Amino acid sequence: QQRNPSAKFNWYQSDGRTAREHILPTLSLQTAAHCSFCDAFPVEDVSTETIEHFQPKSLFPSLAYSWINLYYCCNACQSKKGDLWDELLLRPDAVDYSFSQYFEFDFTTGEIKPNPLSPEPDQLRARKTIELYGLDSFPRRRYRILELRKWSDTDRTTVEEQFWAYRDFLGIDTP
Repeated sequence: QQRNPSAKFNWYQSDGRTAREHILPTLSLQTAAHCSFCDAFPVEDVSTETIEHFQPKSLFPSLAYSWINLYYCCNACQSKKGDLWDELLLRPDAVDYSFSQYFEFDFTTGEIKPNPLSPEPDQLRARKTIELYGLDSFPRRRYRILELRKWSDTDRTTVEEQFWAYRDFLGIDTP
């Protein structure tokens, strides 16, 4: 696939609203307002709410409105990935996806890295996903550590687990 540099994407309009405005609430609901890739929460508090085209619309224009190509996403993940694409990227909603199969955390630094116990092809996919979405940037590490501190200092019996960011880092089972 080749990128068409002269192509400009605009969401189509329906009932006086863009398609983005129509589908963003549903995408947000599907992830309980967490970024599909880094699990930041709530996205609207940390960035602009965006819709990530997993396979970039500049490279795959026929998928620009395909539901299986659209993900609720924070601006940091979307901006980092941009129009980059690689077949190795992990889909966070794939039926056989398991966070621990691909990734592990260092709880002292907040670092995320490929799970060294996984087969090499899984580690390659994890590396590529970390790289393209910027999942191991210094700010991301810092945010995970801050959330861990809040998690450790909170009476979790009164706070629902969906209201925490970085749930995999905190060891919270996600649906």
